[in-house]
Amino acid sequence: MKFAVIVFFTLAYPILGQAQSTFACPAGYEDMMNYFVMAYPARVDSFMAPGNANPLYTSIFPDDGTNNYAASGYFVWTKSPVGYPWDIKTFDTKYVYDRTTELSWTDPTTFKRFNNDLPMTRRCVHIGKAGATIKVPATNTNYQSFSQCQSTVTQPLGNVINSTSAPTIVDVGSIGPVQTRYFTYEYTCDQNYGACQYKEVFSLGYGVGLYDWKYYVRQGKKFVLTAESVIDQEQGGQTTPSLPCVTSYQ
Repeated sequence: MKFAVIVFFTLAYPILGQAQSTFACPAGYEDMMNYFVMAYPARVDSFMAPGNANPLYTSIFPDDGTNNYAASGYFVWTKSPVGYPWDIKTFDTKYVYDRTTELSWTDPTTFKRFNNDLPMTRRCVHIGKAGATIKVPATNTNYQSFSQCQSTVTQPLGNVINSTSAPTIVDVGSIGPVQTRYFTYEYTCDQNYGACQYKEVFSLGYGVGLYDWKYYVRQGKKFVLTAESVIDQEQGGQTTPSLPCVTSYQ
């Protein structure tokens, strides 16, 4: 995510957490982690390549080499084979959250991080149904900009509305039919959570992860599409996230 209001979301290796027991959703629900990250074993040696944009490599911590995910942890969407830039998300038994995104695309010691992890979707959603809409008040959406791993400024994002669609089958690039949920993120909204100024739509494929991203800006009474990243070609290869600042991911 950009999470910008006015201005436009040496290798270091993160320490893996200790082995954790896996988490299971209740009967009738499914784990949204299956949509956010590429399935094992593909994520070990494959990535989503661009149709018109940056590649996307998926790393998850902890990773026990299965498709059963831990009760808590974080994952990284890396947008270059050199390990940076990236988006960092976290998860626990209740939600999947947004934590950090790049600031400069060429310097991994610069980034933007929410003061409080922003809940994107409930961890467990009804099978075959849309997820619950999440409204996050402006008091919980402040974020800091970092340079050389140090905080430089805190900025507001405003009210946020996050929603997750019911699943649908989409023909995805080189992969073919994929069960997909659309995660929609609207921000800088008014006090009634209306007239949001920005919107991002993430196409999340089951066992694939992110394969398309759209960015909209409000013009008058409607959103206008201003950017799209198509990342729908699976290819072989992997990278290690460059995370020189502990504050970016812990």
